[in-house]
Amino acid sequence: MTRDDAADGERAAQHEDEAHAADATPAEGGVEAQAEADAAAEATSPRTASDVDAAAATPATATATREREPWQPGRVGRALDRAQGRVGSVLGRAGGAVGGSVVGRWFRRTEQPGVVDWLLLGALALLAFVTFLYGDVRATYEHSMNFLDAVFTGRLQDFYQIAIDNNSFGHPAVYDVPVYLVFGIWNLPTYLIHQLTGFDYLNSMPAQLWLKAMMVFFLVLAAKTVVDIARTAGMTRQRARWVGFFLLSSMAAFVPVLVIVQYDIVSVALMLLGIHAYMRGRTRSFLLWFLAANTMKLFAVFVFVPLILLREKRLIPAAAQIVVGMLGLVACRLLYRGDLAYAISTGGFTDDMIDRLTISGFDWHSGITVPAFVVIMVCLVAFAYLKRITSDRERIAFAIYIPLVAFLSFCVLVPLNPYWITLVAPFAVLIIFLNPRFLVFNTLVETATGMVLLVTYGLVGFSMYNAGIFDDLLLGELVAPAASPRWSTLQSLLSGAGLGEYAPFLVGFLVAALILTLVVNYPRRAFVLGMPNVERVPRTIVLVRLGAIAAFLGLLFAMYLAPARPVAYSSTSGTPVANPTDLLVEGNVVEQELEFDDALEVSSLEVGFDAQVSWLNTAAVTVELLGPDGASVYTGSAPVNTLGVGVTAFDTGDLVLDAGETYTLRLTAGQSDAGGQLLVQLNPEQDSFVTTSNGLEVPGDVVLVLDGAVR
Repeated sequence: MTRDDAADGERAAQHEDEAHAADATPAEGGVEAQAEADAAAEATSPRTASDVDAAAATPATATATREREPWQPGRVGRALDRAQGRVGSVLGRAGGAVGGSVVGRWFRRTEQPGVVDWLLLGALALLAFVTFLYGDVRATYEHSMNFLDAVFTGRLQDFYQIAIDNNSFGHPAVYDVPVYLVFGIWNLPTYLIHQLTGFDYLNSMPAQLWLKAMMVFFLVLAAKTVVDIARTAGMTRQRARWVGFFLLSSMAAFVPVLVIVQYDIVSVALMLLGIHAYMRGRTRSFLLWFLAANTMKLFAVFVFVPLILLREKRLIPAAAQIVVGMLGLVACRLLYRGDLAYAISTGGFTDDMIDRLTISGFDWHSGITVPAFVVIMVCLVAFAYLKRITSDRERIAFAIYIPLVAFLSFCVLVPLNPYWITLVAPFAVLIIFLNPRFLVFNTLVETATGMVLLVTYGLVGFSMYNAGIFDDLLLGELVAPAASPRWSTLQSLLSGAGLGEYAPFLVGFLVAALILTLVVNYPRRAFVLGMPNVERVPRTIVLVRLGAIAAFLGLLFAMYLAPARPVAYSSTSGTPVANPTDLLVEGNVVEQELEFDDALEVSSLEVGFDAQVSWLNTAAVTVELLGPDGASVYTGSAPVNTLGVGVTAFDTGDLVLDAGETYTLRLTAGQSDAGGQLLVQLNPEQDSFVTTSNGLEVPGDVVLVLDGAVR
């Protein structure tokens, strides 16, 4: 250190002492004393470069000191802090007490499904098992008996003609014979009892419960197989049980199997057995299981071909494996080659399936629609061929991801029969437990997607949810439906709740769920190395899944049991006739004047229609009520393909019709290239009001119900 450096240090120390003295001055003598001290110090102290730097740094240092001083809340803030602390303490003690209780320990203990979980699921399953039966399965049931007749009489090649000649539902045998073979084997005891006693198996509750038990058997088989797949993927035995529980509690499995009673679960179980063999490198077993699955319905082909190309890159061996897997289907076609009854029975069904694949997409030109699902399937097949699998773990991941892509795209992009959503259920569940992350997110998306699919197809297309699904089993025998039900179908319930207008948003959610699911769960390297998932299964998520099922069943019970609203006016008839004016023809309109002696409070109006249209029809019917001045006091609409034959309800809110005033009911519709006709039902026995068709008066009143009361 030089002498100059020492002098600078002494001066800096002197300035620092003076600065401390100056800082203390305001507290003792006020602002004026501080100013005088500052002036004296400046006058008596020579300034060097070091002094200038120190002076320049002093304000910043003071500012930093002030910034480091902790903020102190005011009186209100301190009171809030004390209150928050007390509440937190109480909640902490309560949480600790609850957590230490039996219920708390059960809520946190989720290494595997507990007894309560199984009991809750079992109660819902038992209720559904003894309550619901959709009539479509009864037609297949009857044809399985026809199949057994054909087998035991040596007329197997005449089966499809026998099925045409002997059916109670006007429904031919639309599937290939393996479907009826499976049904026949299961229902062989029923067939033998029927042959011995002649009992009416189609109207026997025990016989139909036995029929429904077949679907439950294959659902349980599918659940066991996903557990086995989970074990193969590296999960512990306890953890794998959650996979089976999630499948059984999936909306996409529970409702199709236990409510609608559909048999796509048979194909699903066979596919899962084949995929498990595929994961374990057992090619022969894989091909045999898919040979069986492909003959049940062609859905299995959507995953069969990509899975072969994922593993086999040599085209000739790959083609040979594809041929082996399709041999069962080829044998069925050869057995009935040239049979007219077979062509009549199965041809229309096959054509309808092909039409469905081509509906949803984007316009190209010349009136051609590019089918989105076909585009995805072509890309999926190409991806499977180009993808190089480097490990067994990666093969397992893609063996689940590829079916997920195929079937989730199918469910979202192709017009469905709602029960087909069971195809995606096991793969959506397995991917939740394979992905090392996002268990809660994936579970919520899977649950919401199943619910939204069911609600959406409850709103559009043919509704299979009506009082008829209660008729044949235990609840229908014990509990009668409402004498005058408020809703004839689930579609009318959901539309009455105002969900119809949100159908585009529901479809938008489904497309978003498709994209999110496929992006989040793509088996990247980190996914493959980190699988399977070991995150804790929150009990709340389990309860959400069970709650979704309970909510959907609640909607069906409401449809069955809820009585109709009070009626202010009705012109319904047990023998309505259809007015010949087709509302689907541009410019056609049906009108009726209405005038009442008393003022009416109307909450909804129901109009009788006779809609002979396919589910492809995209037109909408419009119902208007015009006031005395010609202005609209109510306007409502509904998809034509949901009307059917009967009354359709339109919610009018709090509409008041004044006494003595003349109102006009006006019925019109848009147009659709799908054809068909939409007629208005008339009551020929009642002619209280003037009814016109395209301006010409016609006899009879429009079948109309005004729900509400006299004011």
